[in-house]
Amino acid sequence: MDNIRVGIIGSGGMAKRNAQSFSQTEGYTLKAIAARNPETGPNLAKAHNVEFVPQWQSLVERDDIDALVISSNNESHGQMVLAGLDTKKHIFCEYPVARHLDELQQIKEKLQSSSTVLRTSHNEPLSASHQALKTQSKQMGNLLSAFFTRLTPGRGARPEALFNLPLSGPPSLFFVYHIYPLVDIFGPVAWVSAGAEYEDLQDNGQYHRFVNTVIAGFKKGGLAQWNWAGGVEILEAEEHRRIILTQGSLVHNDDTWQTSTSQGTQIIPPTDPITKSLVEQFLEDIHQETSWQSDTQVSINAAAVGLAAEKSVNEKSRVQLS
Repeated sequence: MDNIRVGIIGSGGMAKRNAQSFSQTEGYTLKAIAARNPETGPNLAKAHNVEFVPQWQSLVERDDIDALVISSNNESHGQMVLAGLDTKKHIFCEYPVARHLDELQQIKEKLQSSSTVLRTSHNEPLSASHQALKTQSKQMGNLLSAFFTRLTPGRGARPEALFNLPLSGPPSLFFVYHIYPLVDIFGPVAWVSAGAEYEDLQDNGQYHRFVNTVIAGFKKGGLAQWNWAGGVEILEAEEHRRIILTQGSLVHNDDTWQTSTSQGTQIIPPTDPITKSLVEQFLEDIHQETSWQSDTQVSINAAAVGLAAEKSVNEKSRVQLS
């Protein structure tokens, strides 16, 4: 196959960045932009001198498109991925890969018989620091517990799609990039229990402040807890991460991970830097056998945690994951 002919769905910030990345990476030809927005869509297409398509469905069905780049709101990811798989398009999707649990299950089933690539935008597979953390954790015994806490101030404007339950989903879904690393290291989750509070929740699903807690039990043992509070009265954002293992702890401090044992602390050095981008990795996925299947399975398992958390909040019960 010669240059991969690409169609981008969406015209917001991520679509703009993806349009620039794919148009500047050798091996791709940007063919068209599909978007619902009648202003930003045509403008983005004009900026890259490509065709504008008002309906994403027609872009998916085109024979002159080899790969889809899904950069739309979270709410539409699942149906677009499923449509792309049905039309045998390679797919690069911004995380999360789907907004609903039933969509995740359908995607998993279709991938079993699909010959096309599905890669999500999680960067951990190409992150030297994450790969070093993954290697170090395997040397420190079994997982006991992992903690994550993030507090975000309420200043400044935020995109309309954010803090919007129908479009972006609960915080545990649009913060899924903090769930993915632990699922990648410790495997899939067996059960999820969650609680959430939304201040000024409106009929359209928008809100101004939230507190969200997710507790999960891994199939191989060990617990994880993620806490998010957004729009709160705090001077500046805070974030705390800890991983407790049977032979020591891993502590995130000043953008580095450290080991902590009774003998003291030590910074975990990153592995050799990985210089290629996710866009370049996607091209390798298409042209040759790579690890995209395992990476995609992790992204599906991570998204399932956020979606199960939403179900747990709505049903006020623990949710078992198959």
